[in-house]
Amino acid sequence: MQPSSSTERTPLVQPTYVFESSLARRYQKRLHHMQCAICVFLIAILAVALLVTISYNLSENIDDTPEETTTVQTPNSLTLLGMSLGSIPGDTVPGKTLKKMPPPLQQLSNKKWPIPDRYPPMWANEPTEEEIASAVLKGKEALKELMDIEKSRKPLPQNTPAIRAQKAAATKADVKPMANDAYVVEVATRALTGGKDISQADGGIGQGPRLNGSFTLPHYCMEKPEPCKLSRYRTVDGTCNNLDNPLKWGVSKTPFRRVLPADYGDGVSSPRVGVDGAPLPSARDVSVTVHRASYVHDSSFTVMLAVWGQFLDHDITATALSKGSNGSALSCCDSSQQKHPECFPVQLDVGDPFYEGYNITCMEFVRSAPATTCHFGPRQQLNQATAFIDASVVYGYSENTTVMLRTITGAQLRMMKVGGRELLPASTDPHDGCNNAAMYAKGRYCFESGDDRANENLHLTTMHLIWARQHNRISAILREHNPDWDDYTVFEESRKILGAQMQHITYNEFLPSILGADAMFALNMTLQSEGYSDDYDPTVDPSIANHFAAAAFRFAHTLLPGLIHNTNKATGTVQYVQLHQMLFNPFELYAANGSESAMRSALDTLVHAVDPHVTSELSEHLFEQPVAANVSSATKLGPCGLDLVSLNIQRGRDHGLPPYPMWREHCGLSRPKNFTDLQEIFDESSYSRIQNIYRSVDDIDLYTGALAEDPKGRLLGPTLSCLIADQFLRLKVGDRFWYESSDPTIGFTLEQLAEIRKTTLASVICVNEGLLDQAQPRVMEAISATNPLVDCKELPQPDFTPWFNTSTGS
Repeated sequence: MQPSSSTERTPLVQPTYVFESSLARRYQKRLHHMQCAICVFLIAILAVALLVTISYNLSENIDDTPEETTTVQTPNSLTLLGMSLGSIPGDTVPGKTLKKMPPPLQQLSNKKWPIPDRYPPMWANEPTEEEIASAVLKGKEALKELMDIEKSRKPLPQNTPAIRAQKAAATKADVKPMANDAYVVEVATRALTGGKDISQADGGIGQGPRLNGSFTLPHYCMEKPEPCKLSRYRTVDGTCNNLDNPLKWGVSKTPFRRVLPADYGDGVSSPRVGVDGAPLPSARDVSVTVHRASYVHDSSFTVMLAVWGQFLDHDITATALSKGSNGSALSCCDSSQQKHPECFPVQLDVGDPFYEGYNITCMEFVRSAPATTCHFGPRQQLNQATAFIDASVVYGYSENTTVMLRTITGAQLRMMKVGGRELLPASTDPHDGCNNAAMYAKGRYCFESGDDRANENLHLTTMHLIWARQHNRISAILREHNPDWDDYTVFEESRKILGAQMQHITYNEFLPSILGADAMFALNMTLQSEGYSDDYDPTVDPSIANHFAAAAFRFAHTLLPGLIHNTNKATGTVQYVQLHQMLFNPFELYAANGSESAMRSALDTLVHAVDPHVTSELSEHLFEQPVAANVSSATKLGPCGLDLVSLNIQRGRDHGLPPYPMWREHCGLSRPKNFTDLQEIFDESSYSRIQNIYRSVDDIDLYTGALAEDPKGRLLGPTLSCLIADQFLRLKVGDRFWYESSDPTIGFTLEQLAEIRKTTLASVICVNEGLLDQAQPRVMEAISATNPLVDCKELPQPDFTPWFNTSTGS
């Protein structure tokens, strides 16, 4: 880690160059000679030690893990049991699961992996049919009142940060009826549990009776679904991946997986409160106190790490938000209107260091849409996406979306031509939350893709473009060399290859960067270097965990720097762009070098360290409306931006996520019982700030606590490492269509697998962005002596010959 030389307040001026004097240079030369001599001596000692270690390990049984393994880790190489596990793509090592995780994650070895979910018990006192009928009636009456409130409410004004935030969630229209039914169940559950002795010690109420014919049950509640029609290809919505749970596990528009019983204020649905029953500190107060901006770069990784993380996140999670009538965005800070039950705004102090200047005391926040769990019980939330890494971010997670994105013939994805270049198809809806009047008048629109959040930031939009081009490139090759294939086969085989490439990049480049190759090796998450993997376990539920979507995987927000820099290829000058100016601003892609410039900036800019600190570009200016040219910024006319940290903390409370200490216990880590116990867990600065803002250690939010952990030389602390590793282990062993599968009915041939293993994110970007002529081989890592810039044409590319003249791809 090294302090950045620039901050968000640094004027954007040309760099100053300083040249050393001749005397200083002679001194420096002698110093370098001495340093070289010392380095040679130390390397010799290390070489001897390495030989001794290898000899010792070879003489021992490999299952006899040493009591303590010293691991020297850098981003490009990890030493594990005497083996150098380079993170160069394709250099993977299959092997046995180690008994112990590497330091400082050894406590995680105490758990069974994947870590079993803790299911809530059934109610001890089951209600009578009459009680259920009465409770359901109350729920339906409450829904009618809710719908009456929605009819009379004013919608959020257009082109505001709040409506952009709600549009960014991209809630589908068919979620509203499902949420209405879930709201009835929620009210009925409160009626059934009021005054009854069914509470658990941790605040949850457990699982009630199964819902009956009083409700229109969602698809995933069918007890006896029809048998699946087996196919070589995945379904678009994830159904029939798990043949024992074909409509629920990993399927789109199903509830998130609940790992620990929910912690709601009333045990059923109201947001979490403190252990003393009083409200928790305002999410904004926690943001200002603990998550204030800091400018420490991680010199090991580039912004591409965060870009891939977001692209991947949108492939596997899409939390639905509550909506008003006709799918309108809800307004929650207008005191003149009757409060909507789904509102949970963030309260701002009168003396807020930023928002006071705008006379704002309330930040808009709408609760996630409730989801039916097929039983009476605590509130759950809905994941609209499939859980599997299946490239649904490119193709969509419904048949309707996929059909809309396809060409009528030719097995291609629709594109539009601008200046001879292919761009994503245009979104011409003026109220999509992205299009603005000025650009609209020029015929420059935002874009359509498999995920409605594609326009959220320029880097993300460009990644969507790269992968749409990748599909069309692959499908054109398959079409040319397999003239007997119909459009269906060409399209689906291309989609299958694309999903496999996304899986390979995620487990070969992204996860080793954030978890460490040594931890992945210990958990048997390392990819095969050759051959097949037979790790599929139909008893493992791959569904995305609630805490993963609402807290743990949001760690990447801390990676983003406030200034994104890009080197102008023609002039060599460095240009800086404020991060918030890239949000909902994909129009740069219309420029001749727009996509090349966007990709280059992601490859050039270093990330911030993973810690509690988040740039003010996200904690003050999220989705900020640009100030009009004729308005002085000194007047501080709004609307100003939102605070992403506050929204993250509020989301965890909205979802009823238990406090941070319970997650450490879940992972087999020590559970802090008081603030003193946190001194060994948190960094010093975070410890004092968290102690000042929270009344009890059992009030600490998961998001805040997990980010405050000292990672001890790793990218993530132990709790985040645990929760993220568990989810991705499930996504590997719980996916019947995992790309390394040996199942001949769905798997690739060995020759095809060998080509897929040549895939790198660098090669995908280079082959689909013609103006980009150079990239480092590992684009998520910073340019270095071991990861230098190379010509794009030198990067290995998969050869699709093994797919030529075959039947249905195999």
